[in-house]
Amino acid sequence: MADQGSQISTGTKIAFTIGSLILATVYFTALDYALMEMQGLDFFYLLRK
Repeated sequence: MADQGSQISTGTKIAFTIGSLILATVYFTALDYALMEMQGLDFFYLLRK
């Protein structure tokens, strides 16, 4: 029988998953922005009309 205190609830797993996805998105977007800035490229060119 598993110890009740060592089990992680489904809500906590979902929160960690969403948090990890947000953190990864922010990290890779910042990395892409920095690399494009070093090359003299415009990161926001797709957002312009």
